[in-house]
Amino acid sequence: MQAGDAPTVEKLLRTTSKDALAGDEGSRLLRAAAIVGDADVVSDLLDAGVDPARPWEDGVDPVSWAADFGAYEVLRELLYSGSSWRKQVPQHRKLAALEIARAWLSLDPEVELRRRLGARQDEPAVVERVQVPIRDQGRQQATRIRLTVADGRQAETQIAHRAIVTDLEEQLGMSVSPDELLARALFYADPESCDWSQAQVALWSRGDAEEVFRWAAGLVAHPSVDTRRFATHLLHLLGCQGQPSKAQALDVLRPRLRAEDDVIALDGVIGAFAEYTDRGDLTDILHLAAHPIPGIRARVAGELVKAIGEPPQAGHRPDLPFIPFDTPPDVLATLIHLASDVDAHVRAGALLTMAGSGIDTPAVREVLTAHLTDDHRSARLNAAAGLALREDQRGLDVLRQVGSELTPTDVRRWQVYDVERFWSIGPLERRS
Repeated sequence: MQAGDAPTVEKLLRTTSKDALAGDEGSRLLRAAAIVGDADVVSDLLDAGVDPARPWEDGVDPVSWAADFGAYEVLRELLYSGSSWRKQVPQHRKLAALEIARAWLSLDPEVELRRRLGARQDEPAVVERVQVPIRDQGRQQATRIRLTVADGRQAETQIAHRAIVTDLEEQLGMSVSPDELLARALFYADPESCDWSQAQVALWSRGDAEEVFRWAAGLVAHPSVDTRRFATHLLHLLGCQGQPSKAQALDVLRPRLRAEDDVIALDGVIGAFAEYTDRGDLTDILHLAAHPIPGIRARVAGELVKAIGEPPQAGHRPDLPFIPFDTPPDVLATLIHLASDVDAHVRAGALLTMAGSGIDTPAVREVLTAHLTDDHRSARLNAAAGLALREDQRGLDVLRQVGSELTPTDVRRWQVYDVERFWSIGPLERRS
């Protein structure tokens, strides 16, 4: 079995009996999927009745193996308790997995792999480090370390044990201090690692949001840039659940919009500030539309969606026009400026914000029209979508042309589908 071999798995699930899946046959399939790290296949097998607590043929416990190997997403699937039709792992197995993962926190992974191979610490070896994407976690990843000694023997692990420990502690109802969770995130200090993201999720999901906010707010100006990155993005997450009061949060964040000189931390400040502001009150971030880093300009373009009109919906009444909204002139001017940015991703983001807005002025249509021939496909698609939603046939024509060039799995096909659906029931045909 290879990672992503979905057709083979579907065929096996169709042709293998329930009894076989619950027994050794299912156990063998689960092992193969776990070892290649395909959490989607693991999920399908467990849904089909494979027992996550059944030892593999060599006596290895799947849960213990995943905790030891650092297979973060595979272990999450094995322990998932939100499905009534899956067989569940006993609580004592979770506790055992926690202790296994915790043991790694005091180890040097390379030293431990050498020990497991029986290799001397000074023995020549090839060490490979590969970033492994984590399913359903956006850009989150883990690092897989593979050590190969001269005679070809290998040992490997994924260094996601801190994320595993944090997740298991949550599942088992164990309280951990914010400082400890921060220390785990900063051990490798990789904002794209699951160690980092799991620590933030653990803090975000706690019942004491006000206390967590005060803790994070006290760190936004910390001398350590990694600490500021963690704290500002955590404040953004807390803003998504409406904690704490807007005035309190803005007082903390507003000074950082001008003082923060780290791009990743500033990105968190912008996101948090926009999350806490009332719609339309984003004047404080507009100066960042001139930031030298394209990623910051793109973030501003995306956040301006909170300061403009509501987007039209595919199911709205066809006799109603766009929903008007009094967009501040400086916000609209900034958005128009960003829509012609030299960076293609910034342009695409600004055009997407503009396309889905309720703003319909000659200046907006002029910008959208100008980018129907943009060299960047996403920018061209977003401009076309904006015009199509404003009943302009030229936009629909370009939208369909770009849509025909997209692969079946390209997520942008949903944008084409949504706009065409809107068009099919929209004002133009109903009025004709």
